[in-house]
Amino acid sequence: MQDHFDLDYTRHEDVRTVVETMMTARRTHRNRMHAYFKKFPSKEAALLKPHPDTTEEQWKELCDLFTSEAFMKRSEQNKKNRSKLTVNHAAGSRSFQRTRACMKNQESGNINPAELYKKNYTNKDGIWTSEGAREIYKQAEMEATLRDHREEQRVEQERIRLEQEERMKREQERMRVEHEERNCKGTRAHAKGARALTGRNIEGTGEENVLCNGEENERHVKATIQPVWGFKKVDACIL
Repeated sequence: MQDHFDLDYTRHEDVRTVVETMMTARRTHRNRMHAYFKKFPSKEAALLKPHPDTTEEQWKELCDLFTSEAFMKRSEQNKKNRSKLTVNHAAGSRSFQRTRACMKNQESGNINPAELYKKNYTNKDGIWTSEGAREIYKQAEMEATLRDHREEQRVEQERIRLEQEERMKREQERMRVEHEERNCKGTRAHAKGARALTGRNIEGTGEENVLCNGEENERHVKATIQPVWGFKKVDACIL
């Protein structure tokens, strides 16, 4: 397991995983021994030829287990249960999780559920374990295709939505810039008009002041000169 997992034996989850794995290995070993035991017509015949992977003492204990009433009763019940199965997998003692790990795509890490099912329910030659398994695979493959199609549609709709939002943002930004430019032009035109109007008022006020001052000066000169001429005229008459 250390070849595939980084285990921390201080964690309860990792310890439980190791224990369950060891129990699975024990069941697998016992099943192999039972399959070997069933090749013999009797317990006595089996005792004469122990399995190569066991000692004589271990093989005797296994033969006693396989011929016990509890084991035989449980074995018979398991046979009945298996007979009710419409499909049978061909993965043997390998779990589906382990099969998934072996099939893992190194690039994407995704495993098609339909392909995982096919891997577990076909033999090494690619032959289905049963017609029912093949029909289930076809249905699963169709569902996977529909699911992929829906996912593609969702991605496409999301892409269209993002593009529309981006276009709306650009349009709003363009309208904002145009609005600011119009405001700036209007402000400049208003300021120019105000400066022109102010200049005309200033020029008009100056002319009026000059005219008013000229008329006032003329009246003042006339008022000053008139008495002088009158005085001289009187003097001339006297002379």
